[in-house]
Amino acid sequence: MIVAQWQLDPILIGGILTLALCYGLAVGPLRHRLAPGRSLPRRQIGLFSSGLILLYLAEGSPLHDYAERYLLSAHMFQHLLISYLVPVLWLLGTPDWVLRPLLTHRWVKPVAKTLTQPVVAFLLFSLLFSIWHLPVLYEPALRNSLVHHSEHVVLIAISLLMWWPLLSPLPELPRLSYGGQLVYLFLLPIIQIIAFAFITFADHVIYAPYAAAPRVLGLSPLQDQAIAGAIMKIGGIIAFGTAFIVVFFRWYQNEVGSRYKPKSTKLPAES
Repeated sequence: MIVAQWQLDPILIGGILTLALCYGLAVGPLRHRLAPGRSLPRRQIGLFSSGLILLYLAEGSPLHDYAERYLLSAHMFQHLLISYLVPVLWLLGTPDWVLRPLLTHRWVKPVAKTLTQPVVAFLLFSLLFSIWHLPVLYEPALRNSLVHHSEHVVLIAISLLMWWPLLSPLPELPRLSYGGQLVYLFLLPIIQIIAFAFITFADHVIYAPYAAAPRVLGLSPLQDQAIAGAIMKIGGIIAFGTAFIVVFFRWYQNEVGSRYKPKSTKLPAES
């Protein structure tokens, strides 16, 4: 009988509580030092908190058991949550005045400036996301929880970098222009085709632990593998396609707004 349970892993719980504590201190007791007189919209607190909750649901709910022990498709869905949703919620939920002291410190800024360059962020995410799906790295993560946690920490980190050129709150480490964002979002799902094709169209089971796992939902290992590849591709299209549409309409509204902005009606000074 297959039983999937909720996780109370100390590393997972400790990591989430540490993030919550650091965020709470920054926007609470330390706010008067970081940003005197600045307010914090409740919306941002809600977004960051939602990211923490979603992280636990991805890593601590029965989805984790299905992902690690039974279904590659469940594992792929888990990866989409921590790559495409959790980082977005965190970036949108973190005020600029929390990030500025951390990322513009004289020892940190050169590294941050390099890693958040659009080309660097694009390549790091695309390459590492694909490399993690090679059996030589993927299978040890299924057998060892520490390796699995490390994999997901890396995945979240490169996903934060990937989203940075689109969502950066810091002018010191700026976003791409609207046109650049559209090109960036257009190319991201294209470069993932390699990993998608590798998983979806393989004529054999790529990951041995899933071949030997008890069957769930009546899916054969090859069927599960094909579904996992489809989830990867469709998830990417939805995430990047939605962002593409949002950016396009923001660009359009910005162009229309600037074009029809009323000219100054200031009267000439009286002589």
